[in-house]
Amino acid sequence: MASSGSDGGNPNAWLGLLKWSLAYSDGTKPSGENIQKMSKEDIAFLESVMKDGIIDEGERMKTILKDLTESLEVTLGGGGGAASSEQEEKRKELDEDDMLELMQEVRDIVEQIDYARAFMAMGGIPFLLGCAASAAPKSIKKGALSILSTMCQNNPPVQLSLLEHGHMPPLIQLFFDYTPEMDSANEGDDSMREKVVQALSASIRGHSMAEHIFCQNEHGRLMLQLGLGMQKSGNTKPSAQL
Repeated sequence: MASSGSDGGNPNAWLGLLKWSLAYSDGTKPSGENIQKMSKEDIAFLESVMKDGIIDEGERMKTILKDLTESLEVTLGGGGGAASSEQEEKRKELDEDDMLELMQEVRDIVEQIDYARAFMAMGGIPFLLGCAASAAPKSIKKGALSILSTMCQNNPPVQLSLLEHGHMPPLIQLFFDYTPEMDSANEGDDSMREKVVQALSASIRGHSMAEHIFCQNEHGRLMLQLGLGMQKSGNTKPSAQL
């Protein structure tokens, strides 16, 4: 879940605010009686509690995206180009569990349509598509697909942006990459294929243009046939290019 307080803040600040408020009212007298003007110290305290107790979800997503990008650059050995020694020292290297926790936080945030669009605007879609298609651990790839599924369902602007980024071919190819093959050591991974299907379904459902493009994709139809058991997987992995 999304963090309940900003970094370094008191997550229980709201309790202090409630206690402070209750101290000024016993609930038995009309609120207009015996009202005293707030001192400057009380006003400053109230403003501080309110500031520390409210998270800017947009800034939080930016921070998470930056941390995940830097950590994946280290994990995948990309390096991210030239960087000073000071920048390298500041670069965060999160372990797999930490990255998954951050991805879950993003997923919780983008359940709200407006935040999903905000994450899209800050470059979230190419990051998620790249992460899903990368050599990252399976759990990270699944986490990226889960975020995609959440942010694009019933959200036409995000669905359109996915189309503009050409998301179908790489996701369809990912499905085949984890499809078991005959006479091969590749046993496939049903859980990964489920995540791919969920992401594709959410990105297409209710969007007429996306539905039309998917239906015109030969390998998209083949993917459905394999998923429904209408056709057995063969030895050759098809290219999903449109």
